[in-house]
Amino acid sequence: MSKNRLFLFLIGVIIFSPPGLAQSLPPPSGMALIPAGEFAKGKPGSGETLYLDAFYIDRSEVTQEQFEKVMQENPAFFKGSDRPVEKVTWFEADAFCKKVGKRLPTEWEWERAAKAGTTTQFYWGEAMDDAFGWHKGNSDRQTHPVGQKKPNAYGLYDIAGNVWEWTASDHESRGKVVRGGSWRNSAVSLRSFQRIQSLPIHKFHYVGFRCAQSAPEKP
Repeated sequence: MSKNRLFLFLIGVIIFSPPGLAQSLPPPSGMALIPAGEFAKGKPGSGETLYLDAFYIDRSEVTQEQFEKVMQENPAFFKGSDRPVEKVTWFEADAFCKKVGKRLPTEWEWERAAKAGTTTQFYWGEAMDDAFGWHKGNSDRQTHPVGQKKPNAYGLYDIAGNVWEWTASDHESRGKVVRGGSWRNSAVSLRSFQRIQSLPIHKFHYVGFRCAQSAPEKP
């Protein structure tokens, strides 16, 4: 094929590529694509729905190894390179995400990602199943390396349990919304709709985070 024909062929591919091609590209390394669409928000049976654009979210909570590589420190109480980083303020979590070209997810992005299309109390069903998350009853009062429990349908690990996760959203009373439950709390904290608040200046050995990223818009 001549150079001119090759050039025209490539132009044709760009012009006539089907809509949504950008969203069909592989997600960034270590992230999952959460497709655009409506989901049932809040408690099961609430009747509330919300539409969200497509976005990416980390498959695992940010580890101590990842945090230290970027921020040059490891503030975690429970040390372990593959354990989630904790003892970080909201500001520190936000700064990390920005430094790696990402951001914290909103609480509704977090919930959509966690539920993965389900409408049950937990993303796996109506009752606690220790195969899916670390909580007060099975954690031996500590965090654990990420990815040891079963993921949800989007391939997200520890989206229930291990550590609570900061979100970008403001809580209606004060502070920031925190999601997901932790090793320190009872199993009910792992329910997909569970939400609490914390002041962004606080740091706890049961609160960490994962990052998100907006997906390319359809051409």
